[in-house]
Amino acid sequence: MKLPLSLTVAGPAARVQLPALAAAAGLVVLRVGVVLLRPWPLALAVDHALSGTPDNPPAVLVFAALATVVLSAAIGLLDMAGLRIVEGAAERIGAGLRATMFQQTMTRSLRWHDRMRSGELVSRLTTDVGRVLDGVVAVSTSFLPDAVMLVAVLGLLFAFDPGLALIGLAVVPVLAVLAVRQRRLIRAAQQDARTESGRLAGTTTDLLRNVRAVQAFGRADRAAAVFGTRNRAVLGVELRAIDVDARWTPVADIVLAVGTALVLVVGGRHVLAGLLTTGQLLVVLAYLRDLYSPVRGLTRLSAVLAKAGASATRVRDVLECDEAVTDRPDARPAPAIRQGVRFERVGFGYEAAHPVLRDFDLTVAAGETVCLLGPSGIGKSTLLHLLLRLYDVDAGRILIDGVDLRDCTQRSLRERFAFVPQDPWLLDATVAENIAFGNAEATRAGVLLAGRAALVDEFAGRLPDGYDTPLGEGGVRLSGGQRRRVALARAAVSTAPVVLLDEPTASLDPASAHTVIEAIRTTTADRTVLLVTHDHDLAAIADRVVTLPTRVLQVTGRR
Repeated sequence: MKLPLSLTVAGPAARVQLPALAAAAGLVVLRVGVVLLRPWPLALAVDHALSGTPDNPPAVLVFAALATVVLSAAIGLLDMAGLRIVEGAAERIGAGLRATMFQQTMTRSLRWHDRMRSGELVSRLTTDVGRVLDGVVAVSTSFLPDAVMLVAVLGLLFAFDPGLALIGLAVVPVLAVLAVRQRRLIRAAQQDARTESGRLAGTTTDLLRNVRAVQAFGRADRAAAVFGTRNRAVLGVELRAIDVDARWTPVADIVLAVGTALVLVVGGRHVLAGLLTTGQLLVVLAYLRDLYSPVRGLTRLSAVLAKAGASATRVRDVLECDEAVTDRPDARPAPAIRQGVRFERVGFGYEAAHPVLRDFDLTVAAGETVCLLGPSGIGKSTLLHLLLRLYDVDAGRILIDGVDLRDCTQRSLRERFAFVPQDPWLLDATVAENIAFGNAEATRAGVLLAGRAALVDEFAGRLPDGYDTPLGEGGVRLSGGQRRRVALARAAVSTAPVVLLDEPTASLDPASAHTVIEAIRTTTADRTVLLVTHDHDLAAIADRVVTLPTRVLQVTGRR
């Protein structure tokens, strides 16, 4: 029998929780045993107290009442203990699954991330993992107890009255056929619902991330309209999914009620004929209720697993994605870059049909500052990305100290470069924490020294808490030039021998650009620098300027 997809996807994260799940299973079996005892106090009261047979009917009634209370309390305590164990295990499984998914997303290629919207990924990491956990909890708290109860009650019913048992079971095949059909309908509806929900998350994230642009252009109404379109689409598919699910409830109840009615009619005739006592008929009906309860639960479980399966498909797509820049089996640590970097006939395109670079050659000697000039879209920033192996070249090779980048481990390779991107992304953290991000072993003294070199001191002293001031999402509390200087300080605190700068003065006013250029001078002293810019003032600090695509070399004075 094939396992539900939600269990298959959660399986690796669930292994460490097997002891807890096994303990919960033991409580389930114990609970079933207690539930099977529950009808007997009522039968005792009906047949041996209300009929007046024993010498002390009130005592029998009191005993039956106390037994009912004790059994119900035991069932409640077992339910509580089992639920706490299962829910706790499920949350730990969810935490492990989210951690695995996040690690997977952090190591997938940028080609994959270029296609996958960040909001969509957040939706899969949160909502879809939650739905998968619903399936895990449902199997533990519904399928297992219902399956044990079903087997136990069937055994007792056949031992007690095989004829009535067969009559009660006559409706189960009908219910099973209907349940299979219903599961297909629910899963299809949930697939649509989860797809639209992911699109809504992507749209919402995009609009919130660009709220300043929305307000600056006075397009809040347009943003609301875009959001409204996605929101209505989600509402529509969710309502259709609810309708498919809701239509199933009366069908299951009616089919099972027919089975109960048949047993009541036949069992009542047995009582009238003296073949059964009234108490025995009540026990049969109680066991039939206990039989139908798991049958009903198992059919409803089908709907829960269908929803979980739709989300599990989306989670699995992330977990099983193998689109990544990977290390070769024999990869070795990257050399220290004492000789330099060389591009040999490098070819690359983000799309196969539209190459960005063709047969590109360039040598950067150790300690040299080289500036790349050229029109936008010619591939200047791409060269920096290829050096970091954020993408792999399609043709040719890139060498550091004569070693192909692809022969080096990615971790060691990226430790050789300090990267300052055109958009100096900052964490929602303090100034010091943002600078320290550039070096896992950075000390407080090292952070302050790097901040001084990058001229961060000039504005950090005016912040409420200095270097310990939180910057907000994306460094929103700083100006463009200030964000660039924090990014340069992050590069300065790094011990990497090569610094990669991508348009570090773009969109800055002349005064801010001049400050950033001075910060670059101090933070890149005695390092190899590959610089991408349109700023001729910045290009003037380079030893050599390479103009793409003609690759005309111009020698200039450095610093």
